Amino acid sequence: MKQRLLLSLAMAAALAVLAARAEARSTSMVFWYPGEAGSSEQAQPIIDEFFKYISGKLGDITVHGRYYNTVEGGLGYIADRRPALGIVSFSALTQYRDKMGDPKVILATLPFPDGKPTERYALVGRGKDVKAGAIVMSSEPLETGFVRKHLFKDMPQNAVITPTDQLFSALKRISSGELDALAILTPTEAATLAKLTSVWTKGLTVIERSESVPTARVLLFDPSFADLKKLEEALLAAGKDPDAKDILLELRLKGFGRVRR
Repeated sequence: MKQRLLLSLAMAAALAVLAARAEARSTSMVFWYPGEAGSSEQAQPIIDEFFKYISGKLGDITVHGRYYNTVEGGLGYIADRRPALGIVSFSALTQYRDKMGDPKVILATLPFPDGKPTERYALVGRGKDVKAGAIVMSSEPLETGFVRKHLFKDMPQNAVITPTDQLFSALKRISSGELDALAILTPTEAATLAKLTSVWTKGLTVIERSESVPTARVLLFDPSFADLKKLEEALLAAGKDPDAKDILLELRLKGFGRVRR
């Protein structure tokens, strides 16, 4: 009886150790880009491929997590799951940092087309005037205070920033005069608009370009994450790794870079 008891205790201890090790080999990460086109479900497969790639570089750690393009989704995941890591857009990081536990910025994303750690938004409309009380369309959920502080300091305080998931449809209506509004374009949207040759684009004017602002940042939520250096090395090398080329292309990234501390 005593031997059976000792054997049971040993097995229980071994299982506890294995469970602890399994837990230690797993870490969560959130991709959070409020306002990004598409749906979380559509984007998740390529995010999972990215996690698989990073897990392979880390060796004994499995990275998993979720992608969200809504404010509620990202904040909910961070509050409920408490991820160790994240890649979060500049606007989300700036506007909701106090609700995220003040994470530490680790690296910068280097997005297309320029592959730089900073980028510029564009304000477009039919003319060059920005009237008081202007309606301003945006694919990203932006607060007027954020816009005035970080993007366009002359934006009227009573401007109505209106999120839309049909930005280019709104741009066509603005161009035709059907919609009396302006639009804030993300760097990707501004680059896309510049390449379009449709007649309706001729009715739009770039009123102003923002100052350079940070790109999406790689964040550390959990200071106890033990493999930070290994993660940084893997991400910094990804831009030159053939195995990561297609994944980064789908994510519209040229790679990752260091940021000034």
